[in-house]
Amino acid sequence: MSDVTMVTTPDDGSCGIGNYTGDLLRAMPEALDANEVYVELGSLDPFEFLRAAFEAGLSDAPTVHVQHEYGIFGPKSLMSWLFFPILFVLATLRDKRIVVTFHSAWNSDTVGAPLRPLKRAYVALNNRMVAAIADEAVFLSENCKEKFLESAPLESVTVLPHGVPTETKPMDEADAKAEFGYDPDETVIVEPGYVRPEKGCDLFVDLARRLEDYSFLLAGGSQGADEYFEEIRREIPENVQMTGVLSDRRFHAAFIAADLVVLPYREVTQSGIFNWCAAYERPVVGSDEPYFERLSDNWDAVEVVDFNDIDRAASIVRTIVESDERSRELKERVGKYRSDRSFEGVVEKQLDIYQRADTSSGG
Repeated sequence: MSDVTMVTTPDDGSCGIGNYTGDLLRAMPEALDANEVYVELGSLDPFEFLRAAFEAGLSDAPTVHVQHEYGIFGPKSLMSWLFFPILFVLATLRDKRIVVTFHSAWNSDTVGAPLRPLKRAYVALNNRMVAAIADEAVFLSENCKEKFLESAPLESVTVLPHGVPTETKPMDEADAKAEFGYDPDETVIVEPGYVRPEKGCDLFVDLARRLEDYSFLLAGGSQGADEYFEEIRREIPENVQMTGVLSDRRFHAAFIAADLVVLPYREVTQSGIFNWCAAYERPVVGSDEPYFERLSDNWDAVEVVDFNDIDRAASIVRTIVESDERSRELKERVGKYRSDRSFEGVVEKQLDIYQRADTSSGG
């Protein structure tokens, strides 16, 4: 009998949620028996989600753990209206508990024109539907929890840090820079991760235009934002390199090669990329989103910048790159964050959640 059935995307580099789940399961004790049910990212095939709902709902595990991100369930999260009700019925009939980890949160501020009132109503209904089936809700940041609770009540809530990965892949910094064609003494500023509008990759390129004496690396592919990706690629200056989708080796090399990581995100509730920065102790500049502001206030692990003032942002980035003291300080603070937020501590709390679910279901 399995202890938990995990519903997630594949751990093959195509989706950060799948990568996170893989890291989490690898950190779990060998005694935990986990059964994984994979769904194709963003599919609109109803049979894909029917299969996943029945496979998870009919499994022998007392707990079904869904790694939730709206885009997993197709555009506008449409397939969640099929998947979750079926899973709920099967779980109720078979006395299972459902745990949902929310990797992001939509609320009224997420939507824009046109038809803003209608979109807000849809978001609220979608959140309430998923909340209604969750016996336990897990959020990876306080910011994510607060955003979600604006539109949907929850009875049992846990805030569990994302966790800093411990399985790094050591590589000499010079070799990592050479992986992308840079000399060992070149200053390389990196934005790792998928190239999407909410990641502010266009702002990263604007920053590069103002710092022509540094090399900039957009280390990632498009993950469905192909038009945005191609638009940026057509207009990048000479000091910016775009990699496209990275192999596992090159993904890790991108962090090691970075003298500074810049994350000019427009939207963020939690960040696996930041946690990889912590794993490799890379200094980070982030946007003035609440998530990064909390990291700055509580840990001084991020230099927070308003990227709407791109000239001011460029000045701050230059100061950090040219200041060994501030760069070293950011590395030390992000290293402290890594020590206190390792996956080992996250795993202990996650196992407590499964134990509570197992006890509640009579397992």
